[in-house]
Amino acid sequence: MNVCQKLGLVGGSLSLAVVSQCFSVQAATLTQTYTVDMGSQPLNSSTNVVLPKFNSLLGTLLRAYVTVKSTVNNTVSITPLTGDFMGTAASNASIAVNIPLLKVDPNLTLSVLASPPETRIANGATGSVSGSASGTVSKSYDSQQSLSALSGCDGDTFIAGFMTNGFTQVIGNPVRGSFDGKVAVNTTFSAIYEYEPVPEPMTAVGTFVAAGMGLWWKTRAAKKV
Repeated sequence: MNVCQKLGLVGGSLSLAVVSQCFSVQAATLTQTYTVDMGSQPLNSSTNVVLPKFNSLLGTLLRAYVTVKSTVNNTVSITPLTGDFMGTAASNASIAVNIPLLKVDPNLTLSVLASPPETRIANGATGSVSGSASGTVSKSYDSQQSLSALSGCDGDTFIAGFMTNGFTQVIGNPVRGSFDGKVAVNTTFSAIYEYEPVPEPMTAVGTFVAAGMGLWWKTRAAKKV
């Protein structure tokens, strides 16, 4: 075996190593997150939220997550009429989300209970009871049907229906009096996309160049045998 043949084998080995390394880079997973702040919504209301789809030009979508985080704030004014009041006002809220384009498992539901500490309010006086509580619910989607539905072109969006239901209950002794309350739900929606990116042009060029050099060295070595 002469020097050229040895170089040909070494060149072939190097070309294979470079190709393997390029493919490992291509297999890296990136994450893209979009978050929409719904602001403050009254209890027992409904609306829609619009979220971006995954831009399929960026790569191959592997998994998607939809996350809903809500904070329930309640403030209830109480004027007891039959003695001093000792108690609280608890708000029980249910946040429901529906994503129509997802045919399988399109619903997310979150329950949040805001129960402030007990407060004493004198007979005939007016006082307030305030509190808040937070919760988070998340679902992941990796079926081909769901990933296809959540993918699109740059600027494509999908709609999720958002509904809050619940009630506030005054708990204490006595419970007779005048009550006035405000309950609001602050919610953020997030769409998180995990994807395998499209290889950069220089990476693809490097892969083909490496493979071509390996083939050239092998051909040259074969001719010199």
